[in-house]
Amino acid sequence: MKLNWGWGVVIVFCVFGVTMIGLVIKMFTVPVNMVSKDYYAEEQRYEETMKKKENTEKLSAAPVLTLNREKGAVEIILPAEIKNAEGNIRFFRPSDSRLDFNVKLDLNAENIQHIDASRIVKGRWILQVNFSDSGVDYLFEKALVI
Repeated sequence: MKLNWGWGVVIVFCVFGVTMIGLVIKMFTVPVNMVSKDYYAEEQRYEETMKKKENTEKLSAAPVLTLNREKGAVEIILPAEIKNAEGNIRFFRPSDSRLDFNVKLDLNAENIQHIDASRIVKGRWILQVNFSDSGVDYLFEKALVI
């Protein structure tokens, strides 16, 4: 049996249609992990964020975020000039937003906080320490690989 050009066109259109249907099905089954669910509102607060970062740069010493492998903890150390800090620490996972979580800032007498790293999924994290002291707001951000 010999196929003429009409059947060739029909076959091409059928293959194209099946491919498009497959791509649409795949598009709806792949999870979408956005950086933030309210990214537009965050963009509107960009000026505030930059002011907080500038305030952090004006401190006598920069905050320190480290992974202490011996203790198995993430350590946050704020400068001594910060006396009554209140705020939170956001653990942001760029590869999977479902793993993001917040921890309340709870410093000890030496302005240090230890967070147990054993329950944190290994990989790259961005930590955002957002705190205020004496009416001044601060924001410190650092990437950390756990």
